[in-house]
Amino acid sequence: MNSSTKPSSAQGLLIVFGSLLAGMLGAFLALSVSGTPAVAMRMLPTDLGPADALILSGKGGNVTVTNQEGRMAWSDSPSSRAYSVACVYIDPILKGILSGDRFSNDRSKFDEEAKIQGQEFERKSKALQEKYPDLKQGDAAYESARGEYKALQGEYEKWLTALQKVQSKHMAEQVEKAYGELIAAVDIVAERRKIDFVYRFIPPAHAFESSELASAMMQVQARTFLRSPTGTDISEDVIKELGLPAAP
Repeated sequence: MNSSTKPSSAQGLLIVFGSLLAGMLGAFLALSVSGTPAVAMRMLPTDLGPADALILSGKGGNVTVTNQEGRMAWSDSPSSRAYSVACVYIDPILKGILSGDRFSNDRSKFDEEAKIQGQEFERKSKALQEKYPDLKQGDAAYESARGEYKALQGEYEKWLTALQKVQSKHMAEQVEKAYGELIAAVDIVAERRKIDFVYRFIPPAHAFESSELASAMMQVQARTFLRSPTGTDISEDVIKELGLPAAP
């Protein structure tokens, strides 16, 4: 190689500098496009863990967060857990269960028996009216008729009181049974959706169904949540589980 073609030391430095500049420019462009250096363009894991515990520091001291039976826990106490919550508007669901054929047929049988017994009292009352037609005070048979009417009235009132008690007990048993079916459906839905606590509630925006103060106050007290996310209401899921018609 002659002296005219042999690179000088200045030319060599220029070539090296140019290579470094090209490398820096490439890295800068990669950083400006992706926001990370080109060397960090590889996909990094987004999960943190697995880990046995997470220690969070604070002014009041550290808090150790662990996984206890699938729930986030911050102490050994069972009450120190993060539980999932949902709610159900039970009033229309219970009414839907009670209006079903099983319950309505049972009530019909009870009502039919009461109707037959009531008709017997009507028959006895009509028989007295036929026995003492056009009875007036002062008639010879007045006191006798009055005693028979009074005895029949006492017998009827006693029967009616007993009937109301039996009817109330019968309805209470039906409500308890319907409530049991509701709870069974809630358990199935809660297990499927991994929900721990299910509250009964009235939707805050639901109109009051009362024109009396006492009833209105009861509805206020029954509205467990003053505000709740719509996603926590699992009423429709429970209705489907029970096979009831969809709520209007």
